Amino acid sequence: MLFNRLNIGNKLALIIIGLSLAVSAFLSYLFYVQFDAALKERVLLQLSSVKQLKIVKIRKELNERYDAFSMRSKSPNDTEPSALFFHEGIYASLPDSLLGYPIASMLSEVGRSITMFDLTHHNPSHEITIGLVTQINGGFLIALAEEPEIQGILLERTGLGQTGESYIVGSDYKLRTKSRFLKDSPKNVTVKSDGVIRAFENQPGEDLIYDYRGTQVFSSYEKIELSGLKWVILTEINHQEALFPLEELKNKLMIMLLVIILIVPIGSYYLSNKMVRPIVEMEQKLIDMSKGILDPIKSTQTRHDEIGHMFEALNKLVNALNETIVFAGKIGAGNFHASYQLLSEDDKLGQALMQMKEKLQEYQKNEQHLLLENQRSILNGEEGERSRLSKEMHDGLGPMLTTMKMSIQSAELSPSTKKSLLNQTDETIREVRRMSNNLMPSVLADFGAGEAIGNLVDQINESSNIRIRYKNDMPSEAKIDDSIQITLYRIAQESLNNAIKHSKAKEIKLSITAFDNRVSFYVSDNGVGFDPEKNTKGNGLRNMKERVKLANGTLEIESQSNGTTLEIEIPIE
Repeated sequence: MLFNRLNIGNKLALIIIGLSLAVSAFLSYLFYVQFDAALKERVLLQLSSVKQLKIVKIRKELNERYDAFSMRSKSPNDTEPSALFFHEGIYASLPDSLLGYPIASMLSEVGRSITMFDLTHHNPSHEITIGLVTQINGGFLIALAEEPEIQGILLERTGLGQTGESYIVGSDYKLRTKSRFLKDSPKNVTVKSDGVIRAFENQPGEDLIYDYRGTQVFSSYEKIELSGLKWVILTEINHQEALFPLEELKNKLMIMLLVIILIVPIGSYYLSNKMVRPIVEMEQKLIDMSKGILDPIKSTQTRHDEIGHMFEALNKLVNALNETIVFAGKIGAGNFHASYQLLSEDDKLGQALMQMKEKLQEYQKNEQHLLLENQRSILNGEEGERSRLSKEMHDGLGPMLTTMKMSIQSAELSPSTKKSLLNQTDETIREVRRMSNNLMPSVLADFGAGEAIGNLVDQINESSNIRIRYKNDMPSEAKIDDSIQITLYRIAQESLNNAIKHSKAKEIKLSITAFDNRVSFYVSDNGVGFDPEKNTKGNGLRNMKERVKLANGTLEIESQSNGTTLEIEIPIE
């Protein structure tokens, strides 16, 4: 091909010319289209504004008649006629005709409310004429009114140019107002354009349509409805006049495109030769190097052209590879949350490392999950063993001690010996009951953690100088898993034990509340407090944290010199 035989400068010049012409043509077309859309939008917006202004004025005229007729209906016997009506009167029944205007045939039903109806087509002078009727005691109040003011409002051409007009169409699709362009009577003109049809279907709007003359126009249309009167008002302007500025713009764009066609080739050849010269020089340098002529090359650090950018890009690539190595080292060291920015969408090495990171994160997550499940299994085993031991002590050792006590009571011993043995037996029975209750209180299985914690608080209040205030807002019928009930009870044991041993508090407040999706446990004391950030020697706080973690709950600790507060929330599901 001839293009392949050209040198790089000429190729670049042709490419620049082609691209410049293509871009210029495209931008001209795009600007033309956007200007066309903006101009049409402005025209439709202007038509809509003119139409709304006319609607407001027309409604004002109609409302004046309506209000005057309404006042008259409240005092129908007032003999003074209104200047707004050319006829008004009271009739025992609806007349078939009144002053040449049909009445009964225009109305399907008349009630106490006011009904307005259109009589324009029956007016010999073609003036807009409306009738108003309402039912009163003794018959019907009827008034007739001409509306020349409405015709005047529609004939106002402000903002409508030379070909614009506004007109009204009735529910029979007949023109109600005089046309600027037709000499025929309005009642002989049928208007069934798209705008009229849409307006009567309660779809007002603006669009490019064909009017009653078959002329393409920009139209804004809307239905006017008042007390039974149904009209459609349309405000329109010819398509050709509205888009006249667009034709001027088209001519200017064509002239501008011709100027570009003349200027771009000259500029393209000049710029291409200037841009290609460094590449030609580099070509000569490479030829010399291929011949063994190793002249020094200027440092690329001082260059700011494409060649300098190539070396700069290479340096960036080396830096990026170093970052990749660092990232791989972090992953190898177990830092699976290290971040890495891909060089591009095609960075295969980086993508492979990211996938490896995700897999290792998944393995770590699974390992943590298995560890958590193992801890739960161990804890459940401990609670099961506690429950078994508690039951054996209660059901096995307890009856044996009770039998021993009965045997001592019936034995022939001295009173002092018998009393001493009975006291020791009672103390042993109490200790066995206490140990059994600590292992697994029966009230926990029967009534839940709320009642079990209440019994624990009662026991501590009897044997301790610390005052414990307990509030149980967890109903016994609440459907909460047994493992959560046990967890709450053990947390209560640990928290109360820690407060009694270490807080030096005078009062402890404790509450447990069940919600729809969680259980809230709260305990506070007025003791000396501690530093939650420091490792404590005891296992109480650590055991609570582990139990909350295994129950997927949250633990918040606030401790100051005036007391400590623990807030725990455990999800029910």
